[in-house]
Amino acid sequence: MFKRLYCLIFSVLIAVPVFAGENTGSIIGEVKVFRARRSADVVVYLTDVPGTFKPDQNHPTIDQKDLIFMPHVLPIVVGTTVDFANNDNVKHNIYSSSKAKKFNLGTYGSDVLKQETFDTEGEVALACNVHAEMSSYIVVLSNPYFAKTGNDGKFTIDNVPPGQYTLKTWHERKRTYEQKITVEAGKTTEIKIELKR
Repeated sequence: MFKRLYCLIFSVLIAVPVFAGENTGSIIGEVKVFRARRSADVVVYLTDVPGTFKPDQNHPTIDQKDLIFMPHVLPIVVGTTVDFANNDNVKHNIYSSSKAKKFNLGTYGSDVLKQETFDTEGEVALACNVHAEMSSYIVVLSNPYFAKTGNDGKFTIDNVPPGQYTLKTWHERKRTYEQKITVEAGKTTEIKIELKR
């Protein structure tokens, strides 16, 4: 009897905490990427969110330092302009042949800041004409309800309008995972995802 009562109380405690505003909900979760050293850089995002969404006026930046693109993965909203910096002592040439965005910024050094606007949803794989070992990804999404996992695979999507959505993942090597999810006002939905293939 005591064990059954304990389980009931535990379930209630999971459901009651409110991390979102009164009119929105939140999604928290953890992604496990199998056969990977880390579960970082997984983009978790919602589709089927009604409305028109404007990009942030503060441009995100992809930097180049020690022959590495930083960050390795950058999720953005359609229409976002990205700044491309170079903090190396050598010149770089960023380009992409991706269907969602084909561009070539030309070769430039640390005294130049380049920009590019991304107007089409999809994956944009970045490379450097000068350094073949460099790679990075921009994931262009239709709405701002997304998050990128940290090394521990955890993520949070806040201020989500109540409704039913499809939650999806993007990973540079794993197949897309998707599931239906319901977000309720004033509540937090918790999920766990495993990316095996």
